[in-house]
Amino acid sequence: MKVKLINKKFIKSIEIIPSRYKIDNLLLDKILKYNKSFDFLDIACTPMANLRISPLSFAHGLIMKGIKPNKLIINFSTRDKNTLALQSEILGALSMKVNKLLLIKGDKINIGNSKKSKEVFEINTNELISLVNKLNSGKDYSNNSLGYKTDFLIGSTLNIDLPFKKIEKNLIKRNNIGSNFFITQPLYSELDFINLSKLSALSSNKILAGIFPIKNKKTFKNLNNKINGINKDNSLFKELKKNKEEDYLKISTEYLIDLLIKYKKNLDGIHIMTAGDIKLASQISSKI
Repeated sequence: MKVKLINKKFIKSIEIIPSRYKIDNLLLDKILKYNKSFDFLDIACTPMANLRISPLSFAHGLIMKGIKPNKLIINFSTRDKNTLALQSEILGALSMKVNKLLLIKGDKINIGNSKKSKEVFEINTNELISLVNKLNSGKDYSNNSLGYKTDFLIGSTLNIDLPFKKIEKNLIKRNNIGSNFFITQPLYSELDFINLSKLSALSSNKILAGIFPIKNKKTFKNLNNKINGINKDNSLFKELKKNKEEDYLKISTEYLIDLLIKYKKNLDGIHIMTAGDIKLASQISSKI
């Protein structure tokens, strides 16, 4: 049986990008307004290596607004913290009754606006998954007893732009070390959806399809030059190159919705990334 994040077959989650520099109450209110469109709110950790409010603090703000902690997923990156800091904040999440985590490597510092910062990477993503799984067994990274067992559901990312056997091998490895659910990098090729359909049938855990509509030339350029794990040989990218920037969002949104409708019956769910546009994400959710 697949791990049940909730008791329904098709799951809808959204990536929430925290505010820059301070908690933005207007953004919190907008998330509160549209949150019923989604099963989960996944709070990103300084995406694209740009300085933003801590996902833990942002989660607290949402909880204070009335969002239930069991609806939240908090991201933790191996890029930014050593194992002591990671464990401290992960246990802090549990103290807020948030027990769903997405464990990631993190975008490289040199692509963001914090170029004076230093990358940490004391452990890699697989080691962080094992660390949290160890917390679930009642031990910390140094084998000290916690005096209790945590109950984290551990999420990790999955790249689909690889040969199928390689993707399958990575999925099995992550399953074996403790991942309970997966979120893919953005999918743009129909082959991505075909492969994900096969993986969902094989996997013992939920895999959510990453969906990221392309709004403008800057985003399109970043996807081509700065983001790894994406299949860039696809009909959408070829179509966008022939069209005006003002048409990018309409073309890419319709393209992705069509693919989602076509393959929905074979998928576990979607993870919608709209760079902070909560209303657009809600509109996409309503059409799937």
